[in-house]
Amino acid sequence: MNELQIPEYAAVRHILDSPAVGARSAPYIGDDGFDWPGLLAESETMSGGAQVLVRVAYDLWEAEGVVGIWELPRRLDRENFDRVLEALALCRGEVSAAGWETLARAA
Repeated sequence: MNELQIPEYAAVRHILDSPAVGARSAPYIGDDGFDWPGLLAESETMSGGAQVLVRVAYDLWEAEGVVGIWELPRRLDRENFDRVLEALALCRGEVSAAGWETLARAA
């Protein structure tokens, strides 16, 4: 199974492709993984909410506990909070990335 097929990769991509961080995170996304040192350094100049998104993505990939659960409702706007919830569903394998995009377009 390649990286594109695992739920964690789909979940992390879903967050990093968001409008809030997509343009700045794109150079750090590869077909086989992520340039975390570069992306974390890039995130240092992002807004507080964007930094939380990057750290959530990092934590889904590396499982290092760098995000406090309190940050999600307090630091993310509604759109980004929903995006994190969507990413968690992707990570659990409850829906595929393609399936999620289909559901999102229908909503």
